[in-house]
Amino acid sequence: MAATNYTVIVKNKKTERIVLIDLTAKWTYKQALAIAKETHAKSDTHELVCVIETNKILLKNEKENEENCAL
Repeated sequence: MAATNYTVIVKNKKTERIVLIDLTAKWTYKQALAIAKETHAKSDTHELVCVIETNKILLKNEKENEENCAL
């Protein structure tokens, strides 16, 4: 399996806000998932939502253009 960039998505338990955490190194999916689970296993404030493969996440109000194009 090839190593790539991943983003961990967690939710704050009190405020219900979503937090995106970029893993700075390249990992396989199993490694990224293990890191996310271990990091948030005993967290009282955040709950793990998912781990996604990504190079760049565009938020709702962002538009992709030549300056931030991932291609």
